[in-house]
Amino acid sequence: MTRSLSLALTLVLTPLVACTEAGQTEAGADELGDGDSTSASDSTATETTATETTASETTASETSTSETTDTGDPNCTGPKLTQSRPAPTEPPATPTVPGSLWPSFELTDFQPQSCNFGQTYGLETFKGRVTLVSLMRSTCEICQGTIGYLEQMQIQLELEGHDVWFVVINQPGYESSQEEFITRASFPLLQDTLEVQAWELLNQFEPLQGTDDIYIYDAQGVLHSYFSYAADNPTIKLETPQGWDNVYNAILAAQ
Repeated sequence: MTRSLSLALTLVLTPLVACTEAGQTEAGADELGDGDSTSASDSTATETTATETTASETTASETSTSETTDTGDPNCTGPKLTQSRPAPTEPPATPTVPGSLWPSFELTDFQPQSCNFGQTYGLETFKGRVTLVSLMRSTCEICQGTIGYLEQMQIQLELEGHDVWFVVINQPGYESSQEEFITRASFPLLQDTLEVQAWELLNQFEPLQGTDDIYIYDAQGVLHSYFSYAADNPTIKLETPQGWDNVYNAILAAQ
């Protein structure tokens, strides 16, 4: 705000000063005679050049500010652009079996910290990096704890130099409690709907099953590892060292 106000005052006041000083110079030239006319002209030219330079600097500064604004929040999380949905394809017959492609669907991102907040897109947007997808319900206390551990895991992976996307898909019907996830994680959060039914597409078409299940896809969208939280074999309870290592090592293996 301060820089913009200063630039605006420069543009407004500079012409006024130039005009006033130019008037005084012309009056002085009449009194001094022809011998001093050249000096007065040189002074006016110098002031004009200074004014043009200031205006040029102002324009450059405004352009720079505009370019910075267009780049968006540099601290946002997840992919910075969405990818268009591919042509309709048959959903994977065995979505929990390693080697299967991720299903195609589009959901809305409700994470304010996400680069694509408010956008509707699918898993194709995460292609290019190993991606962890988890099915969760925002009112589930176990899920609330797990999503916090996933946030810690993402931070640790980043600090160790690993580029991995994390995304949680909230169960349909729980839009009113989205804040429970928003305050516990910074990565993208997608809201499933009864119309899309992404949960069923990811869990062998069993309605609303798979709470806390984890899918780890390679950079091409091919399932590398699937973990069922309910089966607990192997365990993925992230509050335990064994559960943490099982998920963490699977992410590294998928790279």
